[in-house]
Amino acid sequence: MAHREPEDQPVSMKFLSSLQSMPPKDRQRLLALGLVLVALMLWTWQISPALKTLRDMPAQLAQLQDQTQKLKLMQAQAQALQKSPRVQAKDARTLLQKVATDNLDNGARLNIEGTRAMLTLSRVSAESLAQFLALARTQAQALPIEAQLQKFSDAGATKTNTPADLWRGTLILSLPGG
Repeated sequence: MAHREPEDQPVSMKFLSSLQSMPPKDRQRLLALGLVLVALMLWTWQISPALKTLRDMPAQLAQLQDQTQKLKLMQAQAQALQKSPRVQAKDARTLLQKVATDNLDNGARLNIEGTRAMLTLSRVSAESLAQFLALARTQAQALPIEAQLQKFSDAGATKTNTPADLWRGTLILSLPGG
């Protein structure tokens, strides 16, 4: 049987033979270093990412629950709009005019031609505009199709002399019955 020369031995065998030829203290140090290296690799690639995911889970779960609630609310609104009876064009015009008069006061002018309504805003608060849009959609079934709005501040708009944010511009709505 041929005896192998040290150059012909595999790397693992060379490593084991050099390990056995080391003094015991050096072997223990090398073993400790190897364990620390393995522990560091485990921490970096296995344990730390899992712990981060576990820490982040409650915040992500709360965010997903909020999104789910918003989606369910939007679904309920969409279903309510689908189930509501269709408004005739003449009734939609009357309802839209009433909603605009009730919610926008003198800060807006409504011009209705056929199935389009153009709302010109001059000094309307965000709350009034939002309420108008919600009622226009639910009552008159009018949908905004174009908006060119600008936000501006008006210092004289409130009694406390703090600037109030108001809106001006045009809003085009599509009415049913076209």
